[in-house]
This record gives sequence, C-alpha cells and structure tokens, in this order.
Amino acid sequence: MTPRPSVQDDFLQTLVNDKTTVSVFLVSGIRLNGQLAAFDQFVVLLESGTGVQLVFKHAISTVLPVNGEPRHAVPARR
Repeated sequence: MTPRPSVQDDFLQTLVNDKTTVSVFLVSGIRLNGQLAAFDQFVVLLESGTGVQLVFKHAISTVLPVNGEPRHAVPARR
C-alpha cells in the first residue's frame, strides 16, 4: 500500500509555492502574520517585515490565508 499524501503538507506547500500571506494563530492566542518560506515535520518558517521566525507546529492552532483561501485551492482527496 502506498502512503497517502498529507493534506497538511499539500496545504502548506501550496502556501509556500504561491507566496500567500497568512495569519498563523498560536494556541496561546498570539497571531503572527507573514509568508510561509518552508516547513518540515516539526516546524514552519514564517517570513515577515521583521525577519524570519521558526514556529513549532505543536504551538500552532490555525493557519489562515489572508484572503481566506490559497490562490490555487488544494484539490479534494478521494
């Protein structure tokens, strides 16, 4: 059985590729704004006017594209 692609990875990769501005809400309630530069299994890199921040995924509650959705929506998996 081949492993299924991760919805999370597909979503984040679309945001990185499109250079979409996002709001990242942390579980503490703090909101960070910027563009996702890269990600891996544990962290995301968020670029903003103040520099680059390394944010641990376990601290993130929500990633929201500023326009409400990525420019090229991720296709639904079946």
